Amino acid sequence: MNPWLLDGLVILAYFTLVIGIGLYKGRGERSIEGFAVGDRNIPWWAVLASIMAAEVSAGTFLGTPGEGYGLRNFTYGQLAIGTILARIIVAYIFIRRFYELRVVSIYEFLDARFGHTTKIASSLVFLVTRALASGSRMFVPAILLVVAWELIRDVHPKHNETMWLYVGAVGFLVLITAIYTTFGGIKAVVWTDLLQVFLMFGAMFYATWTLWHAVGGWEVVTREVRTTPVDAEVVEARTMDILRKPDNHLSETEARAKVTAAVAEESAETAKTALTFWDTGIEKDPVKRSELGFWGNVKKVLETEYTVFTAFIASVFVTMATHGTDQDMVQRMLTAPDIRRSRRSLILSGLADIPVALSFTFIGVLLWVYYHLPANAARRPEGDYFVNFILRELPAGIRGVMAAGLFATAMGSLSTALNALATSFTRDFYVGLFRRNAGEYEQMVAARWSTAIFAVLLAGIGVGTAWVKLTHPEIRIIPIVLGSFGYTYGSLLGIFLVGMVTRTRGNCHGNLLAMLIGFAVVAVLSNLPNDLAKMFGTRLYAPPAWLPIIEFPWRIAFGTVVTFAVALCFRTDPAATKNHAAAQ
Repeated sequence: MNPWLLDGLVILAYFTLVIGIGLYKGRGERSIEGFAVGDRNIPWWAVLASIMAAEVSAGTFLGTPGEGYGLRNFTYGQLAIGTILARIIVAYIFIRRFYELRVVSIYEFLDARFGHTTKIASSLVFLVTRALASGSRMFVPAILLVVAWELIRDVHPKHNETMWLYVGAVGFLVLITAIYTTFGGIKAVVWTDLLQVFLMFGAMFYATWTLWHAVGGWEVVTREVRTTPVDAEVVEARTMDILRKPDNHLSETEARAKVTAAVAEESAETAKTALTFWDTGIEKDPVKRSELGFWGNVKKVLETEYTVFTAFIASVFVTMATHGTDQDMVQRMLTAPDIRRSRRSLILSGLADIPVALSFTFIGVLLWVYYHLPANAARRPEGDYFVNFILRELPAGIRGVMAAGLFATAMGSLSTALNALATSFTRDFYVGLFRRNAGEYEQMVAARWSTAIFAVLLAGIGVGTAWVKLTHPEIRIIPIVLGSFGYTYGSLLGIFLVGMVTRTRGNCHGNLLAMLIGFAVVAVLSNLPNDLAKMFGTRLYAPPAWLPIIEFPWRIAFGTVVTFAVALCFRTDPAATKNHAAAQ
């Protein structure tokens, strides 16, 4: 039997099982309450699994090993620490208010607290941001299908052929997920997530075990990660990037020499922090630290992605936003029968986050060691290291199971995004603006149509992200996935916090102004205008030297603080205060 055929049968069996479970669990649905929150009677342990499935997206499955490979340490895992504190805050402040009001869309809380305008604006921010974030993830699992196609056909496709492969792969995965999500609703999402979590954990443990034995154990790992190789494929890719720039004046020899020196320096710096977990981000050299001064070191911390400050400050804000103000994540928490069991699911998922993050990061470190051993160096791919390891190094059958594990993470996060987008649009816009008297069945039908439409939209965004990655191969996955919502979720969290912790501050006009100012501040501090202009080969302005260009974990923190501070300057309308009190 053709070994690729065996892998295909394994993947086909997985797709068939997922669709079957999804359609069976969602059968007979007749109301928006059942479609969106499962009639609030799903067991807490299933909700726990569903939360984890949403968190471990395909971006995590492939992107986190990429961070471990590139950094050779565990500093990315620091981010999981702050999530525990954030989940406790969300569990005891946010979830309680949502259950008290029995909301279906969490932005209905903002309607009760401030008024209709704040709800519509916040829901719109969610719809746009979640569509961009979830859509951009969809090109990630498609990488595996594209690489598999190259191996099966034994030919490297041209640029336009690769793009068409991405179109087909993204479209296929979105179609399969949309089928059971459209007809099964949140029940289909949660119960298929349970299967997908088990498959994801199995793939993660098997990959770790295989790589551990392949490299020869801990002694080999500790020795190799402290070496300083200059990878030829990295030098080649960066040299080509320089030569393709329209304003380049270097010859190929000069560009290659410049890049080689830079890569050698980076490799030496990376080796110094190999296998570390903590990084303050503060300059380690005493002389340089003194030269930078206080603000220079603060600036360096804000411009470093993974530090202890990121773990205990920025990560708290990120998780409060994703788990407290994002319909995608909160909706599954509202499927539990009561507050107590919802809280249990949320907090336990945070405790599970740390070993998951560390395990995927460790896979990346092991991959780096594996591909830098003399026996394997000739087989080192130019990129997509985990995908290439799965397809080139694992035996048939197991390879199919690992691929199914990747697809499971992608479909788990996509299914809940589709359900959340459809629920929010139906409750906040279809009912809130157009059909205020729509019955339960009509709302459910609208939600199903919305699911199908959002599926097409997310597929388009996934293809667009693939195009960006193909034209800018130096771009890393994790900053794309996590960074996309950093620009706007700070504004959302700031408004929710004003509504949660105060009773007389904030109103619709003030909230809109606060959200706009919060977004503008984050855009400037993250250099967003220049990042967008860079895609078109230009630059809009030169940031002042003293201004930090904050890394993606800090965006939500700054956006939240600014939005919260501005919104506090406005007093709540007396009518809105009375309406909120009556709703409680």
